[in-house]
Amino acid sequence: MAASTETRHESSQDLVGRSAELNSVLRRAATARAGTAQAVLVQGPAGIGRSSLLAAAVTRLRADGFTVRTIGGGAAPGRLPDLPALPCGPVPTEPERPSPATPDPYAERRRLHGRILRLLADGPLALILDDAQGYDEKLLHRLDFVLRRVAAHPLFVLLAQRTESDGPGNAVLAELLAQDRCTLLELGPMSEPGTGRMIDRALGGPVDPHFARRCAQICGGNPLLLGRLLAGLRTAGIRPDRGSLRRLHTVHGGVLASLIPDVLALQPPSVRQVATALAVLGQAEPDLLSVLAGVSGRRAEAALGVLRRFEAVVPGGRGPAMRDPLREAVLTGMRADALQELRARAARLLNDAGRPVGDIVGQLLHLERIDEPWMLAVLRDAIAEAPGDAATGDILGCLRRALTARRTAAERRDIHRELVRAYAPTDPAAALEHLHEALAAATDARERAAIAMGYGLSAVGTHQAADAVRTLGRVLDDLDADLGPDPGPADRELRTTVASALLVTAVNDKTAMYRARERARTWTPPRGDSPAERQLLAAMSTMASLDGRSAEEAAALARTALRVEEATGSGWWIVGCSTVLAHADAADEALAALERFCAGGSARHGGWVQVWARSVRSLTLHDTGDISGALYHGRAAVALAEQAWPGDPAPTPRLALSGSLLSAGHTAEACQVLDEVVRTDAVLERRIFDWHHYLYTRGRALREQGDLEGALAAWQRCGRSLEEADVANPVMAPWWLPAITTLVRLGRPAEAAAVVERIQPAVRRWGTPRALGQGLLAAACVAEGRARLRLLGDAVDTLASSPARLELAKAEFQLGHELLRHGDADGARRHLRLVIERATHSGYHLLAATARRLLVSAGGRMPQLAANPLDSLTDSERRVAALARNGASNKEIAATLFITTRTVEMHLTNVYRKLDVRGRAELPGGLRPADLLAAGR
Repeated sequence: MAASTETRHESSQDLVGRSAELNSVLRRAATARAGTAQAVLVQGPAGIGRSSLLAAAVTRLRADGFTVRTIGGGAAPGRLPDLPALPCGPVPTEPERPSPATPDPYAERRRLHGRILRLLADGPLALILDDAQGYDEKLLHRLDFVLRRVAAHPLFVLLAQRTESDGPGNAVLAELLAQDRCTLLELGPMSEPGTGRMIDRALGGPVDPHFARRCAQICGGNPLLLGRLLAGLRTAGIRPDRGSLRRLHTVHGGVLASLIPDVLALQPPSVRQVATALAVLGQAEPDLLSVLAGVSGRRAEAALGVLRRFEAVVPGGRGPAMRDPLREAVLTGMRADALQELRARAARLLNDAGRPVGDIVGQLLHLERIDEPWMLAVLRDAIAEAPGDAATGDILGCLRRALTARRTAAERRDIHRELVRAYAPTDPAAALEHLHEALAAATDARERAAIAMGYGLSAVGTHQAADAVRTLGRVLDDLDADLGPDPGPADRELRTTVASALLVTAVNDKTAMYRARERARTWTPPRGDSPAERQLLAAMSTMASLDGRSAEEAAALARTALRVEEATGSGWWIVGCSTVLAHADAADEALAALERFCAGGSARHGGWVQVWARSVRSLTLHDTGDISGALYHGRAAVALAEQAWPGDPAPTPRLALSGSLLSAGHTAEACQVLDEVVRTDAVLERRIFDWHHYLYTRGRALREQGDLEGALAAWQRCGRSLEEADVANPVMAPWWLPAITTLVRLGRPAEAAAVVERIQPAVRRWGTPRALGQGLLAAACVAEGRARLRLLGDAVDTLASSPARLELAKAEFQLGHELLRHGDADGARRHLRLVIERATHSGYHLLAATARRLLVSAGGRMPQLAANPLDSLTDSERRVAALARNGASNKEIAATLFITTRTVEMHLTNVYRKLDVRGRAELPGGLRPADLLAAGR
């Protein structure tokens, strides 16, 4: 019976889900009609259904014989439509008299009391006040006075109050409740059954319970929000079944965006101010919001609570605090100048609070004017934190806008300088343009040096390298002229840093190399007492290596540069010195330096330097006979480059990988990597290291494919290009050795002999066992008879004292082949077995397969390689492993072998990987620690 009554109420008044509340109001009205005055206060937030409940109650009250009036006439904020108002002001019943100086509040109360008594004489009376918080407190005091005077009359007062809204009547309403002269009726969220009935009316049935529950959650039980949501669902053609649950989220966002302005319009000013501040700031932090909105912390907390109830605040701590559609809806109505001023205040607030520069930049991006010094400081920090990052594009936009403001010459210079730093990693041409602007505005030589230095380093390997070297040269000349013959320590350090930047910028560029080399030949190497001096020594060691001076000289410069492990700032010079040491047959020192460097991670060093370091490590491991290790680090370098610069060819890691792939027998994959490099790198021919390594490796690949003429052409081109660049190091890209052997195979011994004669001075000048051994191999190729055999034997002996294990294996193979030609099958088989063992343990499968075929043709049997895994260790690794197995600690091993503990750790890591053991306790026997200890000393 109750259910049918509820249904009748809702259907007649279009009120859904509030039957219990309506019946409660009507019961109080029935008590009033019986002769006991009653008052009911309906409380609830905006959109909860207060006005709908009052409208339904008015219809029922009229049907039950009540005369219904509103209070306050047309000025009343909550007047219901179609209801006559009860005047509350004075109605003169006598001729007008002069008003007293002080109004009599009791006279107004008595007048209202008289009017109500006259209405009560005709029957029960109902007074309705919607949005009672907005009424003047004097009027509400008059109503309270009347309630106390007509307690035994059929008077019913129905008031409604919006709880989140401030108003003059709130204090009086609280007093009425406290004195029990008014019954409170709080409207809470609509129930799920009520929600289901609204859905059924709007969308039709049947209504899935899960669908209804989700709608109730989205709207928080707010009928106004639910009505808007259902209107959106109806427009989208969504049915109230479980299959439509996924579509609710999309429609929900649009509904909230369209509704939020109306909701905010009903809220007190503090809520609107906090909502606007939240839309600008993007962080739901009460402390920050209260300052930006200009409200107290308590009001900011309360406003956030209101916004959360309407789901205007995104739950959780990640991402923006307000959804983008809602943010746009909040900010749409603001004047452009007011929004700009608020964003500027938000940026300053975040800066003063010490928040991350990314948050501050997020505000600066929206400003039309970047015209305050602290803004430039923020942008400078942002560039330093994320060089080359995609977000730098936004920072560049801010800096360009900063140039449009009225500024001093010094400020414009600083902005151009920051633009140089920001553009340099991704657009050197644009950086150069701003560099010239900054240099033109700089009046001091020291300022010009600091401006040009960073750009020069970023121009390495680009089209701008030659121009950067010219610019650095002019800056260096100006600096020398300004500082004089005896500069102070700080000025000497600055000059040395500029000089090292000039060399590093030129060292990998064929066009810039000549100009830089001419300068560097007049410089005296520094002692290496400061970071700048060690950087210059590193650059000079690389230059000495390219010039083909003695390996001892170049390595000495590199060792001096590396003698102090930098706490900060270590970078390209460590990688450059390691390259020089590797070419100088100091592979262990090179690998140890690279190990220290890579342990620092990309956070400490630039990403491109990390890629270069891993590439050099791969190349060094390859030359020492660790093909598997070279492949591992080559692939790691390529992966790191692709992660840092998607779409960039990054030639150095790919070239390192391609050489290891060829040695491992993966010719097709190596060719694919080489093709990718040459196809995507427009400046490859200008890079000294990369271009010549590419030609050398391309020749190897063509030879493996059977194209001897093509391979020879690639190697000869490599030789001509090195000669044009005046690079005389014979081992950087040893094109001449495979070119000589190929010329002999093609029946052109005279050309081969000419190459041998041309290369020998450079080989003797560099003077390492590897270079000398390769020179002996080259001479053996054009020799005849016993002379050839003698030269091959000398080459094997010479290479045995170098770390070039792959070159040693090749020499052993040629010696075995020559012995077989001279009828010494036993000697040939002995050397070929050594070749197979070395090549197999190194991972040089092409050479191992060729040596097996020759061994079989010489009547030999295949060796049992699996019984001797220790042969895969280098001499240094064997020494370290032997001492470790004998019980020595890493520190003791380092002291015994005169190396660092980090080098010991690196060697042990390689030993564990090669022998497939997990620690020193599993190291096998057979390492002969006593003999190895003597060798180590």
